[in-house]
Amino acid sequence: MHTIAKANHIFSFAPDLKPVMTVESGAEIVFETYDCYREQLTESSKNKVHALQGLNPATGPVAVIGAMPGDTLKITVISIDLEETGIMYLRPGAGALHKYVQEPEVKTFRVVDGLIQFNERHVFPIRKMIGVIGVAPKTEDIPTYSPGNHGGNMDTKEITEGAIVYLPVSVAGAQLAIGDVHALMGDGEVAVCGLEIGSRVRVKVEVLKQQHFHTPVVEDSTNFYVIASAATLDEACQSAVESMFTFLQERLPEYEANEIVCIMGLRGDLRVSQIVNPLRTAKFVMPKEGFEVTFAK
Repeated sequence: MHTIAKANHIFSFAPDLKPVMTVESGAEIVFETYDCYREQLTESSKNKVHALQGLNPATGPVAVIGAMPGDTLKITVISIDLEETGIMYLRPGAGALHKYVQEPEVKTFRVVDGLIQFNERHVFPIRKMIGVIGVAPKTEDIPTYSPGNHGGNMDTKEITEGAIVYLPVSVAGAQLAIGDVHALMGDGEVAVCGLEIGSRVRVKVEVLKQQHFHTPVVEDSTNFYVIASAATLDEACQSAVESMFTFLQERLPEYEANEIVCIMGLRGDLRVSQIVNPLRTAKFVMPKEGFEVTFAK
C-alpha cells in the first residue's frame, strides 16, 4: 500500500508534471486530501470575505509505469474516509444562486456516523464523492478548478466508493492526482460548493493498453456515465450525447447507427454534473442492464 500526504499537491494539471511517486499498474494508493479551501477557513471565519490562496489542491501526481499516450488509466475507488468537519463558503456573486446571497458566510457541519448534522431539525445522510480526479493533459496547463478531457474538476457525484473512472492517457505515466472531496453535493453544484471536507481516498490504478477513451467515463454497478465539459452547458450536453454514441458504437459493432440512436433515446439519460466551474460539465447515463457485452472492453 502506498500513501501520499496532502502536502504533496498541485494546482494545475500540466504535461511536464514531476511525479511524487511512481507505482506499478495494479497498485493501490491512498491519497490524503485537503478540503478545497486548503484548510484556510474555520468556524471563526464567518461573515467575512476571505482572500484565499491555493484553492482546489489535488494530491499527487502519481506516475503509473507503462501508461502511455493512447492508453487508458482505470481508477477503481475503493474507499473514501472523511474527516469529522466539513465547510461551505457562501459569498455574493458566486454560484447559480448568487443573487440570493447578500453577505458572505462560512458554515461548518459535523460529519458523524455517516450523517451531516445540518441543524436541530435536519440531519442528512452523507454521499461521499470526489470532485477532482485527473491526469496530465497533452499540451496545456489546466487549473485544478477546471474540468476537461483529462478529468479534473468534473464534480460528478457518481465518482464515489465502488465507482471506476476511466481517463485517457496523454503523457507517459499518466500523472494522476485527486482532491476536492465532498461529504455531500447535489447535481449542478448550484451553491458553488458542496460540503467540502478533507479525506483519505484509496484507489487501485491499472493501465489498459491501447484502449483509448475519448473522454472521461465513469462506471458503477448499474450504469456507465460519459462525462463532457465545455464553455456552455448546451455544448457540454451535446458533447456528452455524441461521446456516448461513439462509446456505444465502438462496443456494439453489430448495431447500426440508427439502432444506437434508438437505444440512447429509450434507455439513456442526459444529466448535469456542475454549472459553476470555468467549463460546464454534463453526463450521459446508460444502464448496463440488458446488454451482454462488457462496455469497458
